[in-house]
Amino acid sequence: MTEANLNLTRRKFMLMSSAAIASPLLLDVAGSMAAAKTAESKTTEQKAAATGKIYFITRTCIGCQVCRMFCPGKAIRFGDCQNEIDQKKCLHCGTCYKECPICAVSETEL
Repeated sequence: MTEANLNLTRRKFMLMSSAAIASPLLLDVAGSMAAAKTAESKTTEQKAAATGKIYFITRTCIGCQVCRMFCPGKAIRFGDCQNEIDQKKCLHCGTCYKECPICAVSETEL
């Protein structure tokens, strides 16, 4: 066997062994992503029912963005002159309610 053929055989072996090692890891990542999408697809009603509260921003909001900064679900956006909570993205954790410096976030029991 020539040196060139030997190098080609080594490269093929390295490629196949790398693929054999990486494929279970890639499949695990794909499975984790599918599980995350399934968990994310919970409806707003199910998430709100788990906590028993819905949060919304009242007219007293001055648009200071503190609630938006602390929101873990990135559910708060700036709307018409004040912040608004997107109920589809809301995790119903109450962080915005706790962090609002002027108490413009209101909570409602279900």
